[in-house]
Parts: sequence; structure tokens; C-alpha cells
Amino acid sequence: MKKLSALISLSALSAAVALLVFRGPRPAQAQAAPAPPTTAAPALKAPTKRPLPPVPPRANADAGIEQVLQAARQRYPRIPAMAAVVLRDGRIIGEGVAGVRKAKDTTPATMKDLFHLGTCTKAVTATLIGVLIDEGKLRWDSTIMEVLGRETPEIHPSLAGVTVDQLLHHRAGFLPRGPKEVWEKAQRAKGSDVEQRTAYVNDMLALEPAKTPGDYQYSNAGYTVLGRMAEVAAGTPFEQLMQDKVLKPLGITTAVFGQPGDPSKVDQPWPHSSGNPVFRDNPACLNPSARLCMSMEDWARFANFHLGHQPTPPLLKPATFEALHAVPDTLQPDQMGYACGWFRPLRPWANGRALHHVGGNALTYCAIWLFPQDDMGVLVATNEGTFVAGDAIDLVAGSLLYNFRGIEPKPLDSARPREKDWPGAEDRERKRKQAEAAQTP
Repeated sequence: MKKLSALISLSALSAAVALLVFRGPRPAQAQAAPAPPTTAAPALKAPTKRPLPPVPPRANADAGIEQVLQAARQRYPRIPAMAAVVLRDGRIIGEGVAGVRKAKDTTPATMKDLFHLGTCTKAVTATLIGVLIDEGKLRWDSTIMEVLGRETPEIHPSLAGVTVDQLLHHRAGFLPRGPKEVWEKAQRAKGSDVEQRTAYVNDMLALEPAKTPGDYQYSNAGYTVLGRMAEVAAGTPFEQLMQDKVLKPLGITTAVFGQPGDPSKVDQPWPHSSGNPVFRDNPACLNPSARLCMSMEDWARFANFHLGHQPTPPLLKPATFEALHAVPDTLQPDQMGYACGWFRPLRPWANGRALHHVGGNALTYCAIWLFPQDDMGVLVATNEGTFVAGDAIDLVAGSLLYNFRGIEPKPLDSARPREKDWPGAEDRERKRKQAEAAQTP
């Protein structure tokens, strides 16, 4: 049970020329309701677009990416497989994959494999909420009581007035996954995805929030409540809503909820802990916050949408699209900030605020970096979940930005939790101190 309880990651909490030269790893119904006054539209376009290096021939780009991935795996040998995609101007300009689907097995990972997005699922759920707002099924100021009052046995008074906007920005007051007893009950739960989600949300809403609503607290529980609100408002299970309203319109065909593949086979990348294969995932109640999986190319389709490349007909109205990227107007310039499913770090090398997220379930890990100002993005994923996965992905992301954007992203400062925050960190620290004590004369 202790191992299972570690599955949810603490999210808190990652220049080419004509021939790519590998430089090596470097360290409302008719109209969308406007966003509430607690948020402000971000500056998605910089005053001037900085010139980027020429796009290399595709074969050279793919080879260079694979070389970066292989170098990262050599540096971090516990990484079974890694995959990456680089986007420019609405298209994939390079992609690569390296490694195996399962440790001690020779089956290679491929670009068609499904990688676990973990908490990067939140940006997809936020997009669905935006669609429902445009359709008039939800509003930015729709409250938990208004949407779930008839569906939920008990709602704590402090949570009754929490709005969709607050939930999207992690300002509802929920703990990351809920109290221990609620979380352990969710891990043991049976029944359909809807039944598990309903039970978990009911348990969470009956409790007093851990923080005062309005204060920031990153929470998978909050996005799970959003998923429940979406399905109640639309009268359709969340998983089907996601397919119909977001994934299909964007041309995404490979997406599934929960660890893909057959545990008796090696037909998809297995999740790993410290290089050891472990076929598990978070409970199904977290589908809206941390369980979406898809191919890297499909994830790139979603990323290109958030870089401003709308499908035909458009998936979101312009005002709703901008509001999903908005951060609180009280945010200090040097703070990372959280929009709707996106961190918005301000980095000097990024020409403004980036769209960024990391995701994992303690057995997998991934990161996405999007730069709307330059219409560029970098996506990286691995089937390892311990802290070395974050180190490896940051190394790859930084190397690809260096190779394809002509900049050295220092500091990268991804949103990932540091080693001390990862599951099992206390045990590792205790063992380290014991080893040091044993060596002391």
C-alpha cells in the first residue's frame, strides 16, 4: 500500500543550420464569458519575434534528436526509453526515440508508442472546460454547489462557492490528492471510471479544504472535481466528452486513459521505478488530472493547438483560448504562475512567458515547453518515474532548445519537484545518512 500511495507524483509539482550539427547535451451560450477579474490575459505575442535558426533537413533533425536522447540515456542508465518532438510553425520539424519498452527486454520503443502524460493531462482537461464554456454548459463563475449540489450528498460550506475559474488555477484549497484515508480508499475502489470518480469527489467535497479558497495550492483533486463538473453539466461521462469535444476535433486518435498495453506482453512502454519495470498506474478517479496517454505525435497535435494553430472549425473562441493561458494579475514578475492547466514561467531566454508543464505518476515522466512568441515547442517523455527521469528530461529539453533554437536555456528551472520532494525521498535520505555513519571512523 505504501508503494501504491507513492504513485501520484508530487506535482508540484522541464541551432541548427542546413545540416544539423549535434552540439551534445547542455547542462456562455453564444459568447464565451470573459475570465473573472482575478485573471488577466497574458501577452502571448512578443513585440518583436526573434529570428530562429534555419530548420534543418528532416533526416538530420531526427538523427540529431536521437543522438541527444542516446547521450541522455548513457548519462542516466536507469532510463529505459525516451522520446522527443520539436515543433516549429505548426509542424513537427524533428522527432526521435531511443531505448526499450521494458528493462531487460530488447523490444525497442517507437514513435508510435503511447507515453504517459501524467499531470500534463490537466491542460487537456482545461481545454475541455473551455469548450463547455463556449457551448454555454459551464461558466467561468459556475460554482461547485451550482453544478454538483444535486449530485453530491454533502458539500462543505467553504467549498460551495468555489468556481470553475478557481479550480482551473488551483485556487480551490484542495490538497494535492486528498487526506490519506480518502486517497487509500480511491486506490482500492472498484467499479466504472464514473463511479470511482464520483465516490472520490464526494469524499473530497465533504471535507473542509486544506487551504482557504483563493490561495494557490496545486491539486490533482481539484482537476478531478472539474472533470466531475464537466460530465454532470454535459450529461456525458468525462472520458467520452474528452474524446468528442477535444481529442477527435484535434485529430488525436491514440489517446487512452490509464497505463496502456497488456501486462502479459511488451506491446507498449512499461512504467519503471529506478530501472525496474512495474506495471501500475494511479486510480481511475484521476482520469481528468493525471492519467491520459498518447503517442508523441498526437501530443504534438495538442501542443500545436495551444501554440495558436486552431483546427477547422475552431475548437475555442479567441477570448476563451486567451483566458486559458491567463495567470493571476497579482503575480510577481519573477514567479512561475499557473494558468489553466499550464505553468507560465517567465524566462529571459524564452522571450516572455512560456507554456510549461511536467507530468508523471512516479513510474513515468514527461515535460512540455511551448513558446507562443516564437511558435515553437519541445516535448519529451520517458517510461521511468524516479527523480533521475526529471534530470534526464531537463537535460534533453535544454539540449534541444540549444540545438534548434540557438539559445542556452539557463536557468531552465522546470516545474518538476526536486529530489527531496519525490516519493521515497525520506527513505533515501535515511539510508544515505546510515551509509555515511557506517563509514565514519
